[in-house]
Amino acid sequence: MTVSLGRVGPCVNEEWATPCYPRVMRFRRAPSLVGALFIAAACAAQPPVIQRPTAAVVTTPPSGAPAGLPGGRVLFSKGGVDLWSASPDGSGRTAVTTDGLAAGGYVGGRWSPDGTLVAAERAVPGEGGSALFLFKTGNAPLRLTKVDTFLDGYAWSSDGRYLTYGEVTSGGTAAAGGSLAGAIGDVHLYDTRTATDVVIGPGTHPAFSPDGTRLGYAHVSGAIALADLRGLGTAKDVPTQMLVTLTDLSRYSTAIAPKGMGLIGGPLFSSDGKLVAYAAIEKGPILEAEQIVYVQEAVAGAPPRLHVIGKTGAVHHVADLRWSPTAPVLAYSIINAQPHHHWLAVIDQRSGERRELYDSAQHFLDFTWSPDGSTILLQVDDGDEWLYFKPDRSGPLGRVTPGGWRPEWCRCAPRA
Repeated sequence: MTVSLGRVGPCVNEEWATPCYPRVMRFRRAPSLVGALFIAAACAAQPPVIQRPTAAVVTTPPSGAPAGLPGGRVLFSKGGVDLWSASPDGSGRTAVTTDGLAAGGYVGGRWSPDGTLVAAERAVPGEGGSALFLFKTGNAPLRLTKVDTFLDGYAWSSDGRYLTYGEVTSGGTAAAGGSLAGAIGDVHLYDTRTATDVVIGPGTHPAFSPDGTRLGYAHVSGAIALADLRGLGTAKDVPTQMLVTLTDLSRYSTAIAPKGMGLIGGPLFSSDGKLVAYAAIEKGPILEAEQIVYVQEAVAGAPPRLHVIGKTGAVHHVADLRWSPTAPVLAYSIINAQPHHHWLAVIDQRSGERRELYDSAQHFLDFTWSPDGSTILLQVDDGDEWLYFKPDRSGPLGRVTPGGWRPEWCRCAPRA
């Protein structure tokens, strides 16, 4: 079923604590107030906006990993060939796969929460896209996606039973935050206990709520969809509602992006499941298109808060968003044009503070949070190195070489 968005009242909403809309708000991610510009207008037309500051954060990182890093293991791709794991400080590197050169390179992977299974993205020889495989260490990998499709996002449920993924069959351009409008494909849900695969709906880049009862994804129509999984296995169709559409975002963003919004990225839930964050890119010439990050409550009809993060520069430069696993703090990486720069920043939803952690002309996009939310590990592709950051201060705290592509920091402990 589809639920239409409710109208928002005509008064000005300046703070989340004193909303002016008649229904429960959806909440979108917000940048810090450092160097911010608020554009206050009627709720129905223009939610509050914060502009990205232009000052660069340039810091030479100290050599070596910082002391006192949290535990766990980091899974990463070594040069796009095989998956490896290492301690968070880069030591103890061990091969996880050995068949990448012969059967298709591994460009990234994610452990299940207990560390017993690995979901891996591979570039299969002779195919035009990328494929999703599932395996247990020492066992032959099981392919989940079809031949000549393109994997667009995948994620584990918090209990490790389900693996969701987006499978693009035509159109679109791959991106960190989701594929472009026009991509045709489906969101799947794979049950690792029963080895069954269910199509949830048309779209890409899915993400679970922390309790596993909801699945958000970028709907093929140009919207954020939210599927209710509580009746899975008993209902013929999974109840689904649209949280927001590109038409809604165009209305909200008129003062910033008068041409309207033309691309929407995949959603991510905060660690408590109350907030949803996603990004969208303006229509028109890509070098002039603004990218906006939104945060809203995970309720249909709630107005978003807007955060302008710069001109995109390329169709695949959708912001990569990641919530802290322990707090309402949202991190993102973005590639901007004019001038070409890469940014890493965080937004603390408790205070509204936004902090830019790193700015560089060197290429980076992939990063991961430590399981306790205290540290961010960033892969810089130019030079192949890992940089370490604290979310409450700018500049890297350490540097380790070599790094590893698409790092994923996992506690990898059995559930209590």
